[in-house]
Amino acid sequence: MRSSIVLFIALGLLFIQVSASAHHATAVQYDTSKTITLKGVITRLDWANPHVHVYMDVKAQKDRPENWTGNWDVEFASPGGIIVSGLTKDSLKPGTVITIKGYPSKKLLTLEQAACATEVKLSDGLTVHFVVGI
Repeated sequence: MRSSIVLFIALGLLFIQVSASAHHATAVQYDTSKTITLKGVITRLDWANPHVHVYMDVKAQKDRPENWTGNWDVEFASPGGIIVSGLTKDSLKPGTVITIKGYPSKKLLTLEQAACATEVKLSDGLTVHFVVGI
């Protein structure tokens, strides 16, 4: 009986560890000490849990480093979080112009163009904010 309880507890702790490692903290992938602003055109939308990913083409700008030009992978909140914020799949369809503020990837210096959005502004002026886990 006692060994069954110990085994049950050990398996429970293992399951918790596997579940916890399946989801990342924002600060692991993104530099939360910096905020960037990107404006571009959505090229692809991946609407899936745990996070929606919006891919957007960003053009060269005078005040931006050259490695910011290109197609960016921007991580948004979960689909449910996006809907609650007031956005829909339709408002994020390819061809839509958006401006995002968020945290850049820690790998930005190695040319990985990725960010985690904390604010999204559509061309019609609608602006939403996301609370992201640190």
